[in-house]
Amino acid sequence: MNPGLPANKVIDFSKQFIDKLENYSVCVKEEHPKLIWQDYLFRSEIFRRAHINIVDARDNRGLYLFHCCIFPNFQDTSPIFGLDIIAGENKISGAFHDFSKTIDANHAMMRWFETRVEKLSWRRPRELPEWAQSIFSPAIIAAGAINTEEEIDQLLTFSLESLDYYLANVGLTTFPTGNFLKEQNFYCQQQKLNPHNARTMQHLGLTEEEANYFVQNVMFPEVK
Repeated sequence: MNPGLPANKVIDFSKQFIDKLENYSVCVKEEHPKLIWQDYLFRSEIFRRAHINIVDARDNRGLYLFHCCIFPNFQDTSPIFGLDIIAGENKISGAFHDFSKTIDANHAMMRWFETRVEKLSWRRPRELPEWAQSIFSPAIIAAGAINTEEEIDQLLTFSLESLDYYLANVGLTTFPTGNFLKEQNFYCQQQKLNPHNARTMQHLGLTEEEANYFVQNVMFPEVK
């Protein structure tokens, strides 16, 4: 594979991903003075919060990171959309993608995701730790060392397809009397148990304090 191809493909993918979200929502580019990059926050009537973080550290770290998490409204039983991709010069070293339950593990959107993932294959699937097993679905894509163009295209094509599906269906299972704030906060709490989040941010140039702030307050903020 040509050097730089994985990261270049993810860069093109990132632009397509943002374009799709902008068709469904209003984007606010958040400024965080303590951080070395900017974040994109999307709000819409059909979902509560969509956050994208893109870090282009190819020059000094040889990495390009894409992170997205979309939370449904608190009255909606739709799953939480999560996607993380870490790309280098010669491979995607980590890829994680899931529709994670809010309250309903048998939600139609999660069944769709599982059916589609069954058709995909990965050379090096990753075993998930206990904190991850408590929130992620059995169908989660958790793969490392993706270094063939076929597998990279498979990941990026499916991620765009799943975003299209998610945006077309999130909000359809809303109950006026429902309130699943606790379940969404639990998802954030478990994500904060992942030590790799803060370590990755430090590797990309943040101090330990800045990395912890980013994970706690920007990536996975809990709602009171």
